[in-house]
Amino acid sequence: MSALSKLDLENDEQTTEKPKFEVHDLSSATWVMRKLRDFDDQDAEVKQAAKEQIEDVEEQIEDIEKWQQKELDKNESSREYMQGLLSDYLHELRQSDKKAKISTPYGTVSTRKQREGVNWPNDKKLIQSLTDQGLTDFLKPNPKPDKEAIKKNFHFVGDHYISDDGVILDGPTIKPATEKTTFKFNRKAVIK
Repeated sequence: MSALSKLDLENDEQTTEKPKFEVHDLSSATWVMRKLRDFDDQDAEVKQAAKEQIEDVEEQIEDIEKWQQKELDKNESSREYMQGLLSDYLHELRQSDKKAKISTPYGTVSTRKQREGVNWPNDKKLIQSLTDQGLTDFLKPNPKPDKEAIKKNFHFVGDHYISDDGVILDGPTIKPATEKTTFKFNRKAVIK
């Protein structure tokens, strides 16, 4: 094969899109869980190496911290991709069984419901609303809103956050209930 033909073949291979990996059964889910656990182990190893080097060489701390962050970021993008694959597969399983979860020798993937709550998008607007209405007992000294006390005394009626006395606060919005995908790893499983 001529060098030119070889170059054309290599370019074709590079432009050909790889088929997208999908989790489609327990075997592929197990492989992805093992990879996710490996990313956690690699992160721990990177952090330990960086910690040891920082203790040994104080003047190079910034370089070591940059290296550590670069290594952790590399794993994070792969971790997010793998978690997305497992989340998609779990969603697919949930089409036929609402309580389905993925259980592998390396861990489990399930969901956890998160309660409805309050979004606090703008503290300045909330502080202004509390001050204008003379509700300074809901402000901390900083001034900062005492969100726990506010939650105990206000509730949503429609889209409005209202006290039992009928006082409406500007700022807080409803945070809808959601489901969060959780990943639990079995650290005792041995990889050969």
